[in-house]
Amino acid sequence: MKLTVYGATGGTGRLFIAQALREGHVVTAVARRPEAVTEQHPGLGVVAGDVMEAGTLKIEPDSDAVVFLAGPARSGPPTVYSEGVPNVVAAMDAAGVKRLVVVTNGMMNGPSDTTPQRLTKIVIRALFLKTPYQDNVRLVRWIRDSPLDWTVVRPPRLLDSPARGSYRTAVDDCVRGGMSIGRADLADSVLRVLPDPDTHRHTVDVAY
Repeated sequence: MKLTVYGATGGTGRLFIAQALREGHVVTAVARRPEAVTEQHPGLGVVAGDVMEAGTLKIEPDSDAVVFLAGPARSGPPTVYSEGVPNVVAAMDAAGVKRLVVVTNGMMNGPSDTTPQRLTKIVIRALFLKTPYQDNVRLVRWIRDSPLDWTVVRPPRLLDSPARGSYRTAVDDCVRGGMSIGRADLADSVLRVLPDPDTHRHTVDVAY
């Protein structure tokens, strides 16, 4: 596939790009600071762009899919999901690209939550992730009305650990008891979701 990736310089973005290239995909990485993309590969192109500035975004018409891995930073805007994704979607519309995978966070409660899992999410949302959680809610509400073939992948706590190669997923629900996922396995899950039409217009939670 020919992929356009936003959030290319983050921890998950770097791992996703490296794995996508290993699997033979062609990747265009979009970054505010292109020099921060250090991966070197014949199948990788790097362009400048900021998801919070619609005028800087352009997607090639022959792109097969767009992957949005940008996330909120302590010093960055708190609405990277609810404002950044619509900016990217506008660029997709202009290019005629229909497939979008967005990675947000797994702080929403679901029917399969265990009691400790549900309570942990409530505490984390209240004390640490109130703004990202609210922005995630706004995004999901907005994207459900989009005609795109979208998927929102929702991981819980991210770990900087080696890939295990084994994890669980749940469509339109949480992963029961799942409280963490390594960034490498999250990157792999996004690559597995991309070509899967059964995930179109659904949320997919991923966790160990």
